[in-house]
Amino acid sequence: MPRGKATPLDAQVVIQLYDLRREPVMRKARRFMVSEFWPKDYEEFKAVLTGYGTEQNEWMRQVLTYWDMAAAMVLRGAVDEDLFFETNNEPYFLFAKFGAFLPAARNDFVNPDFLVNLEKLAAKPRARQRITGLQERLARRIQGSAAKSAR
Repeated sequence: MPRGKATPLDAQVVIQLYDLRREPVMRKARRFMVSEFWPKDYEEFKAVLTGYGTEQNEWMRQVLTYWDMAAAMVLRGAVDEDLFFETNNEPYFLFAKFGAFLPAARNDFVNPDFLVNLEKLAAKPRARQRITGLQERLARRIQGSAAKSAR
């Protein structure tokens, strides 16, 4: 349940989270995860997830664990949930894009806690609505890409 009015401390944490996103390596990692990495199935996702020592694996882990950490802050009440929701789209986008792979990843790596905070945040009512819309947009994008490739 939302706590009510966000505090100046909530705002400060959100701004700090934003500043961390601007760090040069994090920018590269985010660009890879958001714009460049489009796995067709779980096996492609798993290949990067298990590609230890590769730049893509480092980027994946950096971005996903960053947003899982931020989600934990929200879930534990350290950051106002409404303020976080209103100022961040990326964690919801990433969940829309990769969330379906989480059960298999947890099973394969015997880690039931893998991205559990991000998943819990994504299960919130407003988040589910946003994620549904993002999944619809992603599906249209993938269909459009497939149609272009077929030409």
